[in-house]
Amino acid sequence: MNVLFLEVGDLKNSEYEREGNKNLLKTEFGTGDTVALCGRIDNIKNTRYGPRLWINDGEVIQITVGTFNKNVRRDAEKILERFNKSKEKEFYALVYGNPYETDQLYINVNHDNGVILVDKEIYGEFHELRKQSRDYLMNKLASSSEKREEISNSEILRFVKEKDTGNGVKVSDILKHFDEISKDIIEEKIFELMENGELYEPKPRLLKMIE
Repeated sequence: MNVLFLEVGDLKNSEYEREGNKNLLKTEFGTGDTVALCGRIDNIKNTRYGPRLWINDGEVIQITVGTFNKNVRRDAEKILERFNKSKEKEFYALVYGNPYETDQLYINVNHDNGVILVDKEIYGEFHELRKQSRDYLMNKLASSSEKREEISNSEILRFVKEKDTGNGVKVSDILKHFDEISKDIIEEKIFELMENGELYEPKPRLLKMIE
């Protein structure tokens, strides 16, 4: 099992490939047969193929759990029950799934313990680990993270959400965190997010998410 620690935005630039009896996902920093994702559960519903989770890490993906595995299906059904009974709806899930493509790319979860409820702290630690593993793999492939020329909207949104304690997040803190990317590229993305109505400035050079 080769696991890729990803964010949802990484899937847009990935390529599905069938090799023998394996379903593989090729990304700019490696190829794997298993995808690990972690995000807030925006919604969860039962389907005839198993519970479907809407996982949000800045961008949203729908993931079906337990089509071919009764154990993980039961785990997801318990999460569905807790989600429906809860008033707060602040649930985070860590999922391990396999890529599959028909008309579009899907991630199906059919491993035992393939979906696990986690807290917000684990969510943050997952994405720190994801970034570290990405940088390691890119270095291993002779693609140093210092040469990064792009940053996804979801990376900026997640950083703002994690670091905002109520007053907003300074633009300078974002620039410092993503120091391997040029200031112009980051500020262009921030402007784009503000134009799209996803971020706003309560004060100059201070950002908050629009919920």
